[in-house]
Amino acid sequence: MDVPQHRVPIPRRRHPLEDKERGVIITAAVMHKMKGAFFFLLQSEDGDLFKVTIEHEEEEVKALKIKYFDTVPVASSLCILKSGFLFIASEFGNHYLYQFQKLGDDDNEPEFSSTSYPDFGMSDPQAGLPRAYFTPRPLENLALADELDMRILRHGLEVEESVSSELPGIPNAVWTTKRTEDDPYDSYTILSFVNGTLVLSIGETIEEVQDTGFLSSAPTLAVQQIGSDALLQVHPQGIRHVLSDRRVNEWRVPSGKTIVAATTNKRQVVVALSSAELVYFELDLDGQLNEYQDRKAMGSTVLALSIGEVPEGRQ
Repeated sequence: MDVPQHRVPIPRRRHPLEDKERGVIITAAVMHKMKGAFFFLLQSEDGDLFKVTIEHEEEEVKALKIKYFDTVPVASSLCILKSGFLFIASEFGNHYLYQFQKLGDDDNEPEFSSTSYPDFGMSDPQAGLPRAYFTPRPLENLALADELDMRILRHGLEVEESVSSELPGIPNAVWTTKRTEDDPYDSYTILSFVNGTLVLSIGETIEEVQDTGFLSSAPTLAVQQIGSDALLQVHPQGIRHVLSDRRVNEWRVPSGKTIVAATTNKRQVVVALSSAELVYFELDLDGQLNEYQDRKAMGSTVLALSIGEVPEGRQ
């Protein structure tokens, strides 16, 4: 668990009138997995794409690398298709579809690696790294796919309102979930507020449900239908594992700490504590959620977490 962290600077455009106080902001990102490899594409607010790769031996990271890839219109979201296309979703303008011509592995663009910096760029986590620069150029790795000759502009789509319900306030997060993995549809809508959680049933009417086992007096950080027939709620003070018979197993955070971020899947839970530690839980074959005693200490407070789904056939 005690492995070095890696950091690299985000390259910036070289310009004689550069504002040295202005940082580079990443506005969109996507990860693409290939057979035996994976990479990330990050996009800055200027539309520049950067390719990020991670060299590793099994689970240990050896190097973090970043390089300029191409420049495309600024996206609200990026999506890489298995057929070799990059979809650029725009919030206000046209969407775009680009085809990959190459992956930028053999070009002359400078690549910046964490191995080029003392302690993999972490000698002083609070200090900035030396600036990295690149020069924008015409597309080399991507090509704009053929555009259609006709476009249809439709201002909105017709929708039918099935049911509505007044809320006590504005929620800061919303989830829907099934009660068991075999349910064909979601049964609950969970709304998290600043000081509480509201659970609503989904049906011909929307009604508040009181006996779900969820803690209603605290905001919710994550909701998961876990195992075959259980539910999970993560809140700042702990984790509630609600079994099918409504019994609740609860894990509470150590005194003086809170949960600041969480991520879940059908069999795993990871929470980040205010003490900059990660705590890992795993569901066993008996449906019990077990805490792993080894905790990963991070260098600073965790803002977000994400864990992938467990591959089919594996625990």
